[in-house]
Amino acid sequence: MTKLLINFKNVAHNGRKRQFFRKFSTLSVAVRSLPFSLLLLTGCDNLFEPTVAEICKDDPALCSDLNQDGWCRSEKATIIRLRHTHKDDKSEQYKYPLMLAFEDYLACVDKASGIEHIKYRDKEATRLKGVLTAQKELKRLSRETRHAADPYLSYYHWSRHGNKEALERFRQYMRSHDVQDPALLVFRAEEEVKRDLQRTTAILYEALSLYETADAVDMEIYHSLVSIALEQENYRLAYVWLKVTEYYDDEALTDSKTLMAARTELPFDVLDAVADEIISAINGGDFNADELQLARL
Repeated sequence: MTKLLINFKNVAHNGRKRQFFRKFSTLSVAVRSLPFSLLLLTGCDNLFEPTVAEICKDDPALCSDLNQDGWCRSEKATIIRLRHTHKDDKSEQYKYPLMLAFEDYLACVDKASGIEHIKYRDKEATRLKGVLTAQKELKRLSRETRHAADPYLSYYHWSRHGNKEALERFRQYMRSHDVQDPALLVFRAEEEVKRDLQRTTAILYEALSLYETADAVDMEIYHSLVSIALEQENYRLAYVWLKVTEYYDDEALTDSKTLMAARTELPFDVLDAVADEIISAINGGDFNADELQLARL
């Protein structure tokens, strides 16, 4: 998936093809969206686990193949903690957050590898080691999980490698389970968007209804709802969701709200009131598109 943040003014004027979903959720968003059982696998819920320094001292092999300077500290710590928590784990489930962690780490350390260290050239060299480690580990983990039935891993292999068998496994899981996981519904929406925009909107609304806190919501949902409404030329709904996006995302491009509102038959205050009701519902963990009567916009 490419960057979803688009220039809405240019899109509205030029009518070019809109992009609905980014390549993949970042690790931080993905971890917030994981069900409780999988969240425990990341080690994020264990208040008594050792520090990264203690882990590295007790088991250097978990850390020695990563960069040894101060770059990418957070990304590196996530990998080390996952390795430590699951060093004896024979299952495949934890490999999904581990692959996301290595992707984040690779993006960081690859950039850092091109920056010279004035004093410590030996530490600078370990950044290249980190790049090679991340590339090697991503290949290994992808190879080991390419036939996994886990829906997260199935989605990963479809979204990353275009694996059609993995996509069918993901579809089968979604058909045969009563899915109450908003992250999986977002994945499903990405797969559905090429066929049915109305159905995609309904899936994203369902995902929003499952979040208990606003902080856990994947920002991709808001941006996608704006893009879909624009594609359908529903400028009232696009304005409302852009207003919601602006509230939650400081990086939202909101310079075309006036343009969209001008194409509607409702005044600003009415649309703003609807947006405020949506924000209140999301903050309260009780979003319901039917109760909000969004279909009337």
